[in-house]
Amino acid sequence: MRRLRLAAQRLSPGAEAGSAHEAALAVCGVQAQDVRAAGLALRSRVPDLTRADVDAAPLVRTWTVRGTVHLIAEEDRAWLHALCAPRYGPRFEAMLAKRGGLDTAREMLEDIGDVLAEKPRARAALLAELASRGHPDLGAYAVNVLVPWANQQGRVVGLADGRLCASDPPPAVDFDEALATMARRYLAGYGPAGAEDLAHWSGQPLSIARRALEAAGSFEPASDPPPAPALKLLAGFDTTMLGHRSRGWLVPAEHDRRILPGGGMLRPVALSRGVGAGTWRYGARGLEVDWFGRPAGARALRAEATNVARFLGP
Repeated sequence: MRRLRLAAQRLSPGAEAGSAHEAALAVCGVQAQDVRAAGLALRSRVPDLTRADVDAAPLVRTWTVRGTVHLIAEEDRAWLHALCAPRYGPRFEAMLAKRGGLDTAREMLEDIGDVLAEKPRARAALLAELASRGHPDLGAYAVNVLVPWANQQGRVVGLADGRLCASDPPPAVDFDEALATMARRYLAGYGPAGAEDLAHWSGQPLSIARRALEAAGSFEPASDPPPAPALKLLAGFDTTMLGHRSRGWLVPAEHDRRILPGGGMLRPVALSRGVGAGTWRYGARGLEVDWFGRPAGARALRAEATNVARFLGP
């Protein structure tokens, strides 16, 4: 099962994706609240990927499964929006209302589109321009929900580099069609898996996950998956660690707190021979790995460290 899932995730030798776009399609997007981590998640799936390749790919940053921002292929936006906007849009709206910013946000929405239609902007630049147009400050709590809320209205998407741009709402997709698409694509990128896994990954109720799998029909995984990689340095919040009900197939239970210590922060994980064996970071001193399992070989470690350094650049 481990070999099948790692190959489906495009992490195994010979199963890698050919581009950032292909990798994002394969796993239905990578989590992207941290722009650097999103790029690193694609890097681990695409040999010799560069940051420029990611920025040039037809990808958009948008709120999808679990109500969390993901970097996805542009063509996946419509079916993901059909599933996620009805579920998470009202939640963001309720959060804005609770924080006293909903009326202000509604008054801003047209100008948000106009400002971002002029050129892509970082969130701080967007807020500064809205203030210059006379819109009041939303406050420290409500402002954090403004962009997700506007995104779920179909008016804003993000770019791979974290900037925001204007958008028209995506084309409508029938809910049942979107469900079947979700299940087929999930099984292709995460299978073998069951309804509880799909519910965990998608954030949809278990009953909806079961309905989706029934609509998708049978799934036959590859009969002879390639071996697990000698070493893969997975990004923080990597979708491999979030794609199933349990991480036990990758990380022994006694070590799970090493990668999820609390506060919702899922650390970058070093997979050694297909098993989580450490956490890692890359900074001024280069690559540092805190091993809690069997370390990877020195040659594989040097190769991955070199690749991460090349991707991140100076």
